[in-house]
Amino acid sequence: MPIRPRRYLVTACAASFVLMLSLAGCSDDGVVYENTPTSPITGNWQVSSSVTGLPLPNLSGALTGSGTTVTGVLHADATTGCATAEDAITVTGATDLEGNTTITGQVAGGTLTIKGGLSADGRSLEGATYSVSGGQCAFSKAATAMVQNYSSVTGTYEGNFSDAGGRLISVVANLTQAPDGDTDGNFELSGTGSFPGNPCFVSPVSVVNSQVTGGSFTLSYTDSTTGNTVTATGTFSTDGTTLTVTNWTLTGPCGADSGTGLLAQQS
Repeated sequence: MPIRPRRYLVTACAASFVLMLSLAGCSDDGVVYENTPTSPITGNWQVSSSVTGLPLPNLSGALTGSGTTVTGVLHADATTGCATAEDAITVTGATDLEGNTTITGQVAGGTLTIKGGLSADGRSLEGATYSVSGGQCAFSKAATAMVQNYSSVTGTYEGNFSDAGGRLISVVANLTQAPDGDTDGNFELSGTGSFPGNPCFVSPVSVVNSQVTGGSFTLSYTDSTTGNTVTATGTFSTDGTTLTVTNWTLTGPCGADSGTGLLAQQS
């Protein structure tokens, strides 16, 4: 059940004619609903559930809000038995003045439905559920879901990569996330990376390949001078301030290496 915004009670009974009004009563309930913002819904969203065994466990992609109308493109976060990450799911929907939001789209011969109450800041759907009726991804009962808008991965991020031997590699990443998703609902990153004191890279080097979708990212740097490439994949916080590198790999003349890392946005 979507959570309604706060209500404000308007007194409808005048101070005079108290006796008459006590007999007749006040017919106006005096409830005024707070208008829920709709423009913040635009951005990078993820739909996930803790319910196990779902044919379509996680979705992400780009949503755009215009007035009370919602449009966008979602996709499975990973290939499942009924859909792949390359299968674009075009969605449409609406948000009413109380924040009740319904988004639908066609997937694998069935209908995807996402429902919830748009939060006051437009960053999530509260009390959300999603379901698929019909087709190869169908499941019989609507599942509880976390429906979250992730902030842009934009700014200067600093931190370290570490490998299995405990060696630390300093990293400074200047990144800008594209404001709009592509035809598959993914967002691209542009920018440069610096690796101070690292002979494998003549810093700075440019981002040559990237993808942001939901709370996940991947980006690659290639140094055209040395021929080395480092590719980092991982997750990031909902406010876009922390990048957790679950795996990075180095290829090229410097040899193979891999590890993990953590980068924090600088104020």
